[in-house]
Amino acid sequence: MGTDKAWFSHLYRGDHVMVTRRSMSSDHLVVSSDAGTGLVRIREADLMQLEKHLFQRYPHREWGTFFRFGYRRTSWGIVICFVDGLWPGRGDLDRQTALTTFHESYSRRAFRESENVNGLAIGVVHSHPVGCAVRPSALDDDMDGYFSEELSSFSGGRPYCSLIFERSERGLSFSGRIYDRGQWLPVASMISVGETVNRWRSQLMPVELAVTETAEASTTARLQSLMGATSEVRFRNSTVGVVGNSGTGSPIVAVLTRAGIGSFVVVDPQRFSPSNLERMHGSERKHLLLDKPPFKAELMRDMIHSINPSANVVPLVGNALHQNVIDELLKCDFILGCTDSVHGRVALDEFSRHFLVPVIDVGVRMDGADGILTAQLVNVAAYRPGLPCAFCRDNVDTYVMNYELMSESERREKEEQAADAATRGVEVDQYWKGRPRQLHTVGYLTTGAGALVAGYVEGALSGSFAIPHSEFQFDISKPGFGFVVPPLVKDASCGCQSHLGWADAANPFKNVVIPGHWSRRAVLLPSHVDLPSVGSRESA
Repeated sequence: MGTDKAWFSHLYRGDHVMVTRRSMSSDHLVVSSDAGTGLVRIREADLMQLEKHLFQRYPHREWGTFFRFGYRRTSWGIVICFVDGLWPGRGDLDRQTALTTFHESYSRRAFRESENVNGLAIGVVHSHPVGCAVRPSALDDDMDGYFSEELSSFSGGRPYCSLIFERSERGLSFSGRIYDRGQWLPVASMISVGETVNRWRSQLMPVELAVTETAEASTTARLQSLMGATSEVRFRNSTVGVVGNSGTGSPIVAVLTRAGIGSFVVVDPQRFSPSNLERMHGSERKHLLLDKPPFKAELMRDMIHSINPSANVVPLVGNALHQNVIDELLKCDFILGCTDSVHGRVALDEFSRHFLVPVIDVGVRMDGADGILTAQLVNVAAYRPGLPCAFCRDNVDTYVMNYELMSESERREKEEQAADAATRGVEVDQYWKGRPRQLHTVGYLTTGAGALVAGYVEGALSGSFAIPHSEFQFDISKPGFGFVVPPLVKDASCGCQSHLGWADAANPFKNVVIPGHWSRRAVLLPSHVDLPSVGSRESA
């Protein structure tokens, strides 16, 4: 930078600072959503620490910091995941001025950090004085123009993110913009993740028209009376992802749609089958009479629109490992894992940590013989950054996971190796343990488990209550429901806490990736199409 530079022009009026701000649409720096928008994700504890730092000179003096972030370029824009602050030390910022002044030594440290090979990028966040709002000034444009070019050059083309925070009696407000590959994108929203999940809309984005509904006519009046009047708006502005759309996933979708959740991403690779009718909400007998059964994601889409025609739905025929599924799930405030696959559980667990997205995994298991049930288990596990991973919790059978990801030729080869070992009198388990046993479930248990988990999502989004344990299990056929809370201990040898928020920079450290014999992308279905009537020859 050459010399120290105060990035904000200011006029003193007594002990107060009047800041001159210019429109974001100045000739110097043009931000456009034509190339997409940005979404910032941050852990709740990190946001609290960041606010404490930025507002230490409030209400009339500013402060700021560089920060490190992971990122992913998506089909709809870019996701920024806050990793940590590159906190200023003594002399890095000028305390003599009321506005944020980066000294040259601090900027050089940020430039050196951006050269690291770990794949993380560098951004800037600063506060504005109370009452000055969060619209960037002309000198904000100068600062961002300079840092974006320099940091992009030092980092080999990684994005640059600039955020502005303000605090008032209405609470926290923010704005942001991202420079990536020669273009400026607006940050649309910021989501914080903890026991509660909060979303802020950028003050520079267009104001959304509120849905007017009288208290007498409100379909969620009773819910609002319990969770607060603001819950209606919070739910309407939320996006929930449901991976697995059958026994537990479909009741979750039904409950959350009726609660007023505004947007859904529903993911499932399978078509509807006769055995699904007993436990899958949204399915009807007429679906069995179609020439080709509908995809489960289609049924979720149609069920959602039958309850709330204005809801946004992204239905995907695929798996949590597909790249376009990942892109869509990154929009979500919450993700529900409702598959019976081990690799799906591992994928969503890693997703929660690398991209700072809260996940609740729900599973059921029933066992018995000769008409006598001996187990009717429900297991609920919350995954989010900072909690022990699925491996630490011993929730992963690596053999089953490997089986799920094998190609048919690989399975045949394992069977042949096991048969050969048996003829030689060698233990065959080292080659092949056989096909994992199918765990059967029925509708009353899956519906109960799904509805329960939907309630925890509503509690986290509204802030009205939190899930009481990060993991618990109960058996409805046992006295006291056989309730168990397993101890959650982080395995000292596990690296699960090493790459929180690293986003795509954490790819080399994943435990599960998409197999080479799979298709590379999920099939995106139409967002709003009615099923053909019974007897139609059209494909469902």
